[in-house]
Amino acid sequence: NMKNFKPYSVYCPPFSVTSGGIRVMYGLYGWLLAKGMIAYINASFENKDFIGIYPEIVNGNPMEAETIVRYLLNEPGVMSNGIEPSPTTFDPTDKLYVFSELFNTVKADENHKLFLPIINTNLFQNERRRVRPHKCVFVGKGIDNGSHPKECIPIDRNLAQDQVHLADFLNDCEVMYSYDPVSAMFEIARLCGCRVVILNSKYTKEEFEKYEPGMNGISFGKDEGIEVDSGAFRDHYLEMKDEFSRKLDIFIEETQI
Repeated sequence: NMKNFKPYSVYCPPFSVTSGGIRVMYGLYGWLLAKGMIAYINASFENKDFIGIYPEIVNGNPMEAETIVRYLLNEPGVMSNGIEPSPTTFDPTDKLYVFSELFNTVKADENHKLFLPIINTNLFQNERRRVRPHKCVFVGKGIDNGSHPKECIPIDRNLAQDQVHLADFLNDCEVMYSYDPVSAMFEIARLCGCRVVILNSKYTKEEFEKYEPGMNGISFGKDEGIEVDSGAFRDHYLEMKDEFSRKLDIFIEETQI
């Protein structure tokens, strides 16, 4: 009674080190390979007997997969592929998984919440330097309304792309102000021992508290001076990797049916 496992094809835009969502899709592909699955990127098969995994921005089923998985990396309709609006509803036969409870508009249960930690924890760590002379600001997907202190150094795309430089820089920063409502940059900063202040978020504090990485080191709405315990945060982040691994086993069982 040997089970014949279907291959996976993961829909991935061109790789970008600064896009958390794109990195999550490539990360999922890598994890499936690590679990011994046969997995491809953007592939289609003549017999259609494969599992296509799409981020929520993709309309329809361009890879023509027989089994369709939608991995919702944000609330449906928030992000788009830049060409057409992204879908806000999905076929009842699609298997839905959400990246975070924060985006869980489809009422996915615990096993269908699949937070994938993709940050390089070997690179991003707290060097415990004696002083942290800088403050920084990250705009990301948000809108800068000027409510951060003016001495902040902006984290622009060039800085974000050079990951080694970014880790070094964040170890010199005491605080990061962010206009992006939710970003992997929050986790990167905290792993480096830099606390985070989220300004004018589209979420309420109560909603944001559902975000899996937790509130360690996060001031919400204004600078409340909340310090980060980067050691405890790191432990939590590594635990989230273990949790993802366990949930991916369930994902494989469910999608192979």
